[in-house]
Amino acid sequence: MGTLYFTRHGETIWNVENKICGATDIALTERGHEQAIALGKQLAAEKLPIDEILYSPLVRASETARHISEETGIPVVSHAI
Repeated sequence: MGTLYFTRHGETIWNVENKICGATDIALTERGHEQAIALGKQLAAEKLPIDEILYSPLVRASETARHISEETGIPVVSHAI
């Protein structure tokens, strides 16, 4: 049986303002981009056996997935919400 890993998107301005994003398409903050890159670097260093990154088409999720993919080489696949 395989392993499924979950991560949350990087920080958004609404996270900073303590608002719930829900399905509203809110972009990452600069810190959110940095968090996603840092996670990608951590995953690359740990060499976890991850086949693909599934993400929602919302910009905060797609940008987080893109950064992780750029650091790890793991392919990304958009999955409609």
